[in-house]
Formats: sequence, structure tokens, C-alpha cells
Amino acid sequence: MLLKKVSIKNFKSIKDIEFEFPESNILVLVGENNAGKSNIIRAIDVICGESWYGKEKLEDHDFYLRNHDNDIEINLFFSDGRSVNFQPTKSKWGVNYYTNWQQSNKAPFTSQIKEDFPSTYLGADRTFDKHLSFYDWTLIGRIRKAFHKRIGDELKQEIEKDFENVIASFHKVPGFSDFLKDFSNQFKELLPSGKGHMAIDFKPFTPANYFKTMQILAHDPNQSDKPIDVDELGEGARNMILIALLRSYAKNFKNGGEVNGILALEEPELFLHPQARRHLATVLRELAQTGLQVIISTHSDSFIDTEFFDSIGRVIKIEDPDNKGKEQTVLVQTDKKRLVEIATKTGVPADKVNVDNIQPFYKTTSNHRLNEGFFARCLVLVEGETEELALPEFLSVLGLDCDANGISIIEVKGKNQIPKYWRLYASFGIPTIVILDNDNKNGKEKSNKNVATCFNLTLDDFFNDVDSYKYLTSKTEIQTDIIVLEIDFETAVKKDLIKNGKEGLYEALEADAVKLIKPVNNQQKGAIARHVAREIQTQIGDYAPEFIHVLAKLINEKIRVS
Repeated sequence: MLLKKVSIKNFKSIKDIEFEFPESNILVLVGENNAGKSNIIRAIDVICGESWYGKEKLEDHDFYLRNHDNDIEINLFFSDGRSVNFQPTKSKWGVNYYTNWQQSNKAPFTSQIKEDFPSTYLGADRTFDKHLSFYDWTLIGRIRKAFHKRIGDELKQEIEKDFENVIASFHKVPGFSDFLKDFSNQFKELLPSGKGHMAIDFKPFTPANYFKTMQILAHDPNQSDKPIDVDELGEGARNMILIALLRSYAKNFKNGGEVNGILALEEPELFLHPQARRHLATVLRELAQTGLQVIISTHSDSFIDTEFFDSIGRVIKIEDPDNKGKEQTVLVQTDKKRLVEIATKTGVPADKVNVDNIQPFYKTTSNHRLNEGFFARCLVLVEGETEELALPEFLSVLGLDCDANGISIIEVKGKNQIPKYWRLYASFGIPTIVILDNDNKNGKEKSNKNVATCFNLTLDDFFNDVDSYKYLTSKTEIQTDIIVLEIDFETAVKKDLIKNGKEGLYEALEADAVKLIKPVNNQQKGAIARHVAREIQTQIGDYAPEFIHVLAKLINEKIRVS
């Protein structure tokens, strides 16, 4: 049983969103702080979590705009045709269970849905103790129940006998038997007569579930040869214990069909170094292939990949047209079909792209810088590292700190790659600007044609009448700003400096940079250009070429909107 579709209305910052769970069984939510990523996760946990939510637990902040007239409604739709509706105004618990998606065949809502599809929710606070408690739907609770089901009658008798021997040993402790007897008598005295008989006892196990004796202990050879409590471990290690439990659970129970439900994890990057983050990302994808579905919210590019674009959910806030001055959370996704449609609309021949080859196409050049683009408020795509490293230096002169404002300038390693990644980012609605060179010779004719076709412009539009730079707007359905530089970045800056009476300055600073950096052949062009950009400010003060002013204006317009 898998979760196929989710709809959420009037819950926290969410006015109305509906989305399908990715086929890969992993959904990675990215977005700024307070965008509403956690609210999407919590909405699912309301129904599938280890506790019963109930309308009496709702607080003002659970309602959209804190208005109780906005009826909360959460719907989960499962692969076996069942659905669950949470609507707290309709009943005491607010949960309705249906055997069909149309929600016409109502059935009693019991704990069965939590058995069939439990949620393991690891919030950013990492409430470690909760998940190691023995409630029915906690992580450790699910594990002990799964093992308990596997105990046959013969083995059960053997275990019970062994435990009775352990209990007998406890009674050898001086005073324990007397204390137990007195405790029982006190209880009987307090119990009203005629209410039946009840006995109490101290036992190191529960006959109804022997695995409640299970505990997790750690070993640190630097401290002691004896086991230590996991509370003594660092946060990173404790975090990994929970993930390891899930991994082992999935590995050992998947063949029996016992692995199900959803792992919801906020900020998996917490307390982990970069290598551990990347490894954990791999582990989570493994878990998504075992029967578990995984949903995470993250601020780390370690957990996303251009290859797995259909797993990414971009969470943003937009203005609520019905409530002026208020914002609502929305979720933007793409999938193979949508990306194929965008590709064919922007110049890719229909016989060259389909749902089977679109994902491998993005796997070939994937890297962490490209992944960063999904977190950007505004994205600037450039051909190479020269622009990537030098542009932020000039933008800072104009008061635009790229990092502080969520601006990513990302090289795509060549002009021919610009359409490829523009299509991907555009499908997620990320405000994007393109900067490329006016090098219409030297074997670049094919790349130039591909770019022009992608943006529904002619070669003349791109490459004629470029005096230091040229500003264009695409004629595509998704409108994009384009800046074309004369020949290349360095040439455009040099020509602007000449216009400002600084002929030869770039060349002189470039020669100094070469002496310092000592590049081999044509390497380190980006580092050289960055050094020159910094030195220009030292030489002539706050200076930026005219095309940088245009770029800054375009960026400011986009970050104000986004």
C-alpha cells in the first residue's frame, strides 16, 4: 500500500494544495525558511502519525490565517483504492475512512490505517526518546510488534520459561519480595470493592509482547568496556541510530510485506558533515525502494540531484489573491512528462526526447552546483566559471550580495548546456536569467542555433548589433531575460572600461593576476577574472560595467516578486 495523492486545505500556511507522490517513492521538499515545508509533512502525520490528533488538539496556528472559519481538510489517497479524510469540524476525531477514492463508501476508522500505513516523523528537534518508546506506532514499537508476530507457540513457551527464571532471580534481591507484597496490598486497599480483581507486579517483560524488553545501548571503548545509554552520545550519532533502525527494519522485513508507511524527516543534514550527508542521501533512496515512502525537507543540496528531478518539490509562498497582503504555501513539482513537453515546445525534436530517456539525459552532467539552483530565489545561468566567479564581485558593488539575497550564479559548462538546464529550472518556476557569449564563429554555430531555437529567437536576434552587450527577452511561454555579451565576458568588461576612459586597465590587472595565480594553459580563467574584478574596485572605486547594472535591475525585479 502506497500513498499516491495528497490534498491539503486551510492547514497552517496552506490554503489549498494537491500533489501526487513521486513514482520514485521519495519526495524532497526544498524552500526558504518559513515557506511551509514542515506543514506539508505535518499534514500527513496528522492522519498517519503515532498519536490521534483530534479536533481538541487543534490550536489557532493550525488554521489558515488563524481563522477557525477556514475548515481544515486533509485527504490521503492510497494505491489500493482506499482514502482517508481529516475534517475536524465533522466529528469528534475528525477522521473519516473510505474504501474508495471518491469517498462514497465510508467505513469505521480504526487503528488499522496506522497499522497499514504508519508514519515515522523525525522532526528537526529529533525527539529521540519518542521514537524509542513502545507506543504501537513509533519506530521501535513497529519493530517489536513485527518480531512478536514471528514468535511461534513452541518458542513462546521457551521464552516464557526463561523469563520466569529471570524473575525468580529478582526476588533474591534483599527486600524486593517484601516491597512487592506491600505494594500489591496497598493497591488492593485503594481499589473499590465490587469492581473486580486486579493484580499488579514488577516484571522485566510483558507477556503480551516479549520484545518490550528490547533496549538500545551504545559502546564507546574510550569511555568504558560496559555499554552506555544512547543519551550520552552526540546528536549526530543519535540521528544515525534512528536511520540505522529504519534501514535494518526495511532490509529485514521487506520480503514479508511488513515494511510500509512513510518516513518523514526534517533537515536530515543536521549534525552531519558533508560526506555523511551524501551517504545518508544514498541510504534514503535505498529505503524508498524497500516499501517505505520517504519525504524530507532540507536546506542542503546533498539530498537533491538534477538526475532525480521528479523527486523534488519546491515549496514557496505566493500572495493569496483573496486575502490582500497575506501569503499562502504552494508546492511546485515537475515530472518526466512535463519536462518532455517543455523540451518539445522549446526546440527539441519529438523523436529525440521521451519519458524513458529524459532522466538519463540529466544524469550525465549532474553536480552539486547545479543542485544548488533549486534553492535559489533568482538563478543566473552562465556558460563558464569566469562569469560564475566574477559576476558576484561586480554585483556586490551595486549592493547585491548574492548569498544574502538567495541569488545563485551557476555555470553550466558551455553554451550548449544552457537550454538543457534552463528547461529544468523553468519547469519548477525558478526565476532565471541567462547570460551567454556572442561567439558566432569557431565551431559554435550548432550551439548558437540550439540556444536561439530554445528561446524562440533568431540568430540575428542574438548575434547582430552586439556592442559590449545586448539585452533580449525570450519569446517562449516561460519568459526569460537574456544578456548577450560581445565575444565573451572579458571583452565586454574591457570595452565598457574603454568607454569610461580606462583603456588598458583590464589588461594590466589581468597580467598581474596571471603572475600571482600562475595558470597552466587556459586554466584558472575564472579566478583571474575574479581577481581583476576585485582589483578594479581598488583602482577606480565602486565600478560595474553597464551590463552588470542591467543584470542587477533584472535580479532585483525577480527577488521582489519571488
